[in-house]
Order: sequence, then C-alpha cells, then structure tokens
Amino acid sequence: MPFAEEEDTRKVQTAVVGRAGSDRPVFLPYDHDDFDRFMRGRTRDDFYCGVLLGGCGKKLSPKRYTDKKCHFAHRPPVHCHRTEVGEDSADHLYIGRAVADWLKQQGQRAVQPVYQPKGHQVRDAVDVSYEAGRRLVRVQLARRSKREWEAADAELRVRHSELDWFFGPDSLLANWQVERQGYALRVQCRSLGATRTVEIGTQFPDGPVEWTSLAECTLTPEGIVTPSLLRTPNGIVPRHTAAAVPVPPPSGLPLTPASVLITDATLSHVTGTHRWFDVSVRVNARLSLPVDADAPDVRSAYLPMEVALSLDRDGTWLITAAALHLVRTDTPVGSTDSAAPSSDTHDPSPEEQPLPPDADLVASFRRTLENTARSKNVVTMAALLRGASLHGRTLSVERWRELLLQVEQPRTPGKPVLSALIKGRDGGPAPFFGDVLHGLGLPKGLSDAVLLDIWNRERGRVHAAYSRSSQANPPSLPRQETHREPPGHVRRKWTDSAAARRRAAFDALLDVAHEARQAGDLDAFEQNLFLAERAALSTDAQEAVRDQTDWLLDQRADELYVTWERLSALVDTINRDGDDLFPDQLRRALRGAEALAEEVGDDLAAEERRDIARWHRHLERLTERLTLSQIRGHAVAVRVALRQAAREGRTTTWGELAMRIGAPLAALHPDDKTAVLVEVDRETPDDRPPLSALVTAHGGDRPHPLYQQILFNLDRIAPPPDALFMHWRMALRRHSELR
Repeated sequence: MPFAEEEDTRKVQTAVVGRAGSDRPVFLPYDHDDFDRFMRGRTRDDFYCGVLLGGCGKKLSPKRYTDKKCHFAHRPPVHCHRTEVGEDSADHLYIGRAVADWLKQQGQRAVQPVYQPKGHQVRDAVDVSYEAGRRLVRVQLARRSKREWEAADAELRVRHSELDWFFGPDSLLANWQVERQGYALRVQCRSLGATRTVEIGTQFPDGPVEWTSLAECTLTPEGIVTPSLLRTPNGIVPRHTAAAVPVPPPSGLPLTPASVLITDATLSHVTGTHRWFDVSVRVNARLSLPVDADAPDVRSAYLPMEVALSLDRDGTWLITAAALHLVRTDTPVGSTDSAAPSSDTHDPSPEEQPLPPDADLVASFRRTLENTARSKNVVTMAALLRGASLHGRTLSVERWRELLLQVEQPRTPGKPVLSALIKGRDGGPAPFFGDVLHGLGLPKGLSDAVLLDIWNRERGRVHAAYSRSSQANPPSLPRQETHREPPGHVRRKWTDSAAARRRAAFDALLDVAHEARQAGDLDAFEQNLFLAERAALSTDAQEAVRDQTDWLLDQRADELYVTWERLSALVDTINRDGDDLFPDQLRRALRGAEALAEEVGDDLAAEERRDIARWHRHLERLTERLTLSQIRGHAVAVRVALRQAAREGRTTTWGELAMRIGAPLAALHPDDKTAVLVEVDRETPDDRPPLSALVTAHGGDRPHPLYQQILFNLDRIAPPPDALFMHWRMALRRHSELR
C-alpha cells in the first residue's frame, strides 16, 4: 500500500488549536473521563498537527477509547514525518507561552516568544524577548556541548543588554552555569489533568533542584529571582548563603467579613498561644483569563493554572490565571451547610463529645466510599466526616490512616485501594494517602509524582471494579411470572409451575450465552452461563453447563497465557535495558507491566512482580539526583578505577565499577552517569582516547549507550550511530597501544 494511503498508527498526544501555525498547545489526556472534560467547548475540527510541533499542519482527530489510551490521529492520506508525538512533545510551546505571560504579568511590554531561533530546530530552544528586544530569556531544551553553549551565550550578550537562561530537564549545561554563577535555573512541565503545567527549578552545587511555579518568581533588573534566591546589593545570591536579616512582618491586606467564607477546617498544630488549622477559603474575587481560554461554568469547580494573586484598583482580590482545570466534586459547588454557628466559642474536647466507636466510623467511611465508587466520583474528607455525623470535627493524619486501613480490610491480591477516592484540598491525593499505602505494604516516602500516578491508577481501578460488580451481580431471577419472551427459537409457554419457569429461564439464558459465544463476548457469555448454572435442574442441563464452562476455562487460559507472554517479554526488555532508560521512560514501561500483571494475577506473575518491585526501588533511587559535588566525588574514584583498567588492558561495566569503588553507580540517573564520565575525562588530553570508552554495555561487546553523548559533551567528534562501534573499537585499540 502506498505510504500516502496508509492508516496513521502513531499515538499523538499533543496538537495546537486555531490554525496550523498556532502556538496554543493542547495535551489530550489518556483517560476517557478526562477526554470528555477536555472536549467540552471544543469540536473535533479544532486540532492541528502544528508546524511549531514539527508537524505537517494538517488536521488531527481526537480518538476516545475505554480500553486503551486516548490520542490524536491524522486523517488519511497521511504525509506527516513528525518525530515527537508524546505528552512532552509540546512542552516548548507551553514553556514559551508561560514565560511570555509571566513577563506581561511582571509589567513588561513588547513580549515576543520565538519557538525556532535562528540556527535551531523546533524544540531545541525558545527565545522570549521583551523591552523591544533589549532583554532576552533563552530556554535551552536540547543538549549542547559546553563550547557551543559558551559561544551562544557570548553571541546573545552582544545583542541583548540582559540575558537569563532556563535549562530543560535533559540539558547538562546547568552544571556549567552553576560553576559560573553559583546557581542555575531549570524548567520542566508535568501533566495535570488536560494541561501541562510549567515549573521553575533552582539548582545549587550541593542540593537537589528546588521546584516552584513561575507565579512565585520575580523579575528584577539583575535577573530572575525564585523563592530560593535573594536579591542583594551585590546581585542575586542563593538564599541559604545570605546572612540572616530581620524581616518585618508582612503588612495586612484589608478583607471585609462578608467577602471570605472558611470551610473544611482541619487541625494542623497547637502552640502556646494559638491553634492552627488547614482550611478551605472561599473569597469573593475577580478572575482574569486569556481571551482564548475556556470560560468557567457557574456550577463547576476549577483549579487555576499558572496563577497569581493581587489586589485590583478597587481593592477586590484579583486572580490572574492562564487557564482553568475542571475538578470533579461530590457535591454541587456553592452548597453550604445551613446549621447556625453555636454561640459557645469553646472548642469541645473529645471527653465532652466522644467520637463514635471505630467500627461505626469504618462502616460509615466504607459505605460512603462504595457509593462514591458506584457513581464513578471522588469524595472530600469533609464529606466523609459528615456522612459519619462528625460535621465540624477534625481527625489527625494518623487517625485517618488507622481508620482507612481498617476500611481496606480484608486485603486480597489485586484489590483496588478505596482510599484513592478521597481527594485533598488541591484536587489531588489526600494528605494521608501515602501513609495508607505504606500501611498496605508500599514503600514509605514516595515522591509526589509517584503518589499522583498511584492515586490516578487506583481511582480508575476502584471505579472499574465497582462498575463490574454492579453488572456482574444483577437482581436475582424474579419469583413472579415474567412476560419477557425467551430469545432465539425458545417459545415454550409459561406455566404456574416453578420448575417450568426455571427450565424456561435456563433455556433462555443458554441461548443468550450461545449468542455471546458466537459474538466472541466472553464476559457476557460467562455472566449468562453463571445464571444458567443456577437455573439448571436436570442432570442433562448441568452437563451442558459443564461442557460450556470447560470451553470458557480453555479460552480464559489461552487469554491469560497470551497476556503472560506479553508481560514476560516486557519485563525481559526492562531487565535488559532498564539501566539505560530515563525515569519517565522506565516509569511508563513499569506502568504497562503492572497493568499486565494485574490481568495475569499474582500466582502466574509472581516472578515478574518481583522484578517490577525491584525496578520501582531502582526508580525511587533515580529520583534522588546527584549534586555537582557528589558528581565530582564519584568522578575521582571512577577515574582511578578506569586508569587501572586501562593499565590492565580490559574494559569494565557500571556494575563492576560500583563494586570496585563501593558506590551505587549502576542505579544513577543516566544524566548523572553522563556527568560523572564527562568529569572523569575533563583532564584527558584531546590526543588521547577517553577513559569513558572503557565503560561498556552489558556483556562488554559494545559501547555503553551513553558513549556518544559523552563524546558530544566533551566537545570531541561524535560519530553517527552507524560508525559509533568502529570509533569505540579504535579508542580501545589506542588504550591498548598506550599501556
């Protein structure tokens, strides 16, 4: 079939709206429920494979699925050669628009984002100029060598009076910026519902990157100041290095009593003079949105994206946001309890108003959560307390954990976590969700991103489980005579005899089961066969059911074996290549493996589950990125070990290096491995082969997958992939000659 007539099989997650050359990106969420919210106010003709995405400019069709991820697809004929189609493929547009909007909020004019600066490809870099081009923010997303970056920096400083750098998540140049000015600014995007939010990080030599939102940053004449930085008479410096000076308390902002409503108060802590509560605050305010943003519905609740809070000219609170993210709530927005406040201002103690017994609380929580699951909804902590007649009371995180662990009992393999239906005040997981997971056997201290992944997955599994439960347990066969005609050729006349009614029901159910079998619908077949078994009276009828059941078991076994083969192949791939995958790649692979393991079951997938758990622990270690000082410390030890290997005329692997120097090198993030080896070879003369060539892939018969990137970062000739093996062999030969 000619290429132009082929069906497009790529799973495109991003597009632009309005026109082909638009810089307004959209991200199509994977889940079908999020898909429905995403499409509100939009049509299927609104989306384009944007030119600024590296696409063809043609229209894309959003595809909704319930059994796999939703995505965009091209309309045939297909002539597109776009290479990046994942959820991060439009991050350069999200970042460019976010930085431009932030500069406007900082009072800047003539703000202009450029998504393909001269000499760059799409997605390599983004320039945002302001003050008529006199000042510039360069967002460096693609990897570049130090020499290329320094040349670009010098060129840009000639053309612009002020220059600020943001470095993307895959850029190693931030380490050089840290060396130069003591800190570097990073930028990344993460998915939140149907959008990608932009985060700004501050990187220091001796600590992890500290992330925040753009709204928390300030533009000054000296540059961009994040909450981790401080503007001083000597310039911008890391806040933790500045001498502590007394800070006057912030001045109060006027609020009229009628403009603020406080709800969902939860006791946080108590001091000698005050009691502190975490609360939800409803404020009468004014909202400012871009003209092309979706308008909010008066009956819905939203989370503002890239939000800033200030006072308008008339003293009204002004909320400036880039967009709104719809939040599903369990009660209509705006509903408040009508109970009048008590005239007694004394907070009752537990002795005065004791809590109900744990068994009553657990039963109430479980009942509320199960009802919420059947309606495919989520519930707030306040709603759970109201359902247990505890309106106005608060529970500590530890108390929530104790009660919810009882709700989750009894635990059986594969059972979803009901507590995933409880949402926090920010619309995400409740603050005790991680503690509940730890009580159920998961590791403690999971990152926010991992918790959010688990929360979303378990919420979907709970909804699916209770949906199946309601379908798989229909009302019992009626005792009253039914007037429904049996399907198919069965047309027996109903009699008053219970036995005759059961025989007729059996025949009807067996006919429906047979039709489902012919249609390949095993779930419907199994359900009707189960009901037929209950109605079977005679030995012949029971024998017919057993024959059908044996066939069903064979089909289920075949399905299970095929799924297990897919799981086994995927886990084998992870075991082989996992060390060289980036965290987001590994996380996606593990999510796929867990979904398959869930289908297979614990008994058949026991070995694969152990491997999955081991890689999850590996992934947790990957999130603990090295500081620049740690990279240099590892580089000293690795340099000594590689020089010894060169003298002995042999190669090594990351695992062998880890055992030799006593450090967990094999578990490092791929970027940190690259940074360590670049640091190792910083002192290697250009006319000598790099020591990093001695580090090989598993088996020792090919170069390590990071070898080409290391050559690039060292400003050495990085051959194309088809010539890389020969280049590596020549480097090993040079090492042998220099022994």
